[in-house]
Amino acid sequence: MNKISCDICKDLIPLVKDNVASEDSYNLVKKHIDECNKCKDLFDENIEVNQNMNDEKVISKIKSQLILIALILVILGSVIGLGLSESEGMFYNILIMPIIGILAYSALRKKSYIVLLSMFAFIYLYHLIKYMIDGIFDKSQLVSSLMAPLLWTILYSGLCAIGMLIAFLLYIAFKKENK
Repeated sequence: MNKISCDICKDLIPLVKDNVASEDSYNLVKKHIDECNKCKDLFDENIEVNQNMNDEKVISKIKSQLILIALILVILGSVIGLGLSESEGMFYNILIMPIIGILAYSALRKKSYIVLLSMFAFIYLYHLIKYMIDGIFDKSQLVSSLMAPLLWTILYSGLCAIGMLIAFLLYIAFKKENK
């Protein structure tokens, strides 16, 4: 079975051009395009692909895209969690905030504390501004008014930290399992 059909050749041409085909597939395609002008034209027509792909660069790009997606999910989850804090669904935050922590640790590992600090500041400012708009902010008792949003901030940040702890423990457990 040294001959292949044009359909098989068309399927193998991208693999040969990407330099990921086996030596046998490469030889079959080369032999086929020597005999078939249509497939030779198709082979010559295709855009040349860089034969020396840098695996580290590809992995780095994929990793940065995953980090970006995780950060978008963290921000979106935080906004949804804060939105739920004013409704009947506020108890979903018991699930949402730890998931944000898990995503943050999974994406950022050692730098996941940045998400925790950002969430702390974001939630505090959100509730402080909300209390000012609602008229709960009392100028005569400035210290107690500034401390009022701290309860929500500690609660949500704590739930996020629990998620980070869960992700860290799972990471350790799976790391030891792979050894």
